[in-house]
Amino acid sequence: MSRPFREKNKDLVNLEVVTADKVWTTTKTGKRVLRRDLDVYGRVDKGSSAFVTSTNLSGGNHRVVEDTCRLPKKVKNGIVKILKNDNRHVAYLVKKNKENKN
Repeated sequence: MSRPFREKNKDLVNLEVVTADKVWTTTKTGKRVLRRDLDVYGRVDKGSSAFVTSTNLSGGNHRVVEDTCRLPKKVKNGIVKILKNDNRHVAYLVKKNKENKN
C-alpha cells in the first residue's frame, strides 16, 4: 500500500494542496469534470483524513493511493489548513509540475 520515502521519489515532494473549486470545472451542459491541465494525485476526505484516495468520475469506490504519514510536512500542514481551518470537506493533492505526455 505505501512505499518508503526516498529522495528519488519526487512525486511526493512536488505536491500542492488545493480546494475542490480549483480542480473541478463545469461544461456547457452543466456537468462537472476534472480540469485537464492539472495532474491530480489524489484527495483527502475530512472523515478519513489518514489516507489519500484516488479521484474517480464515476462516484464509485475510491482506492487508497498513499498514507498521509508518508507526505512531507508542508503538504500535511496544507491539508490541515484546508480541512480544519477553512472548514472544507475535501482537499485535493495536485502535482505542481505537470509533464507533457506526448
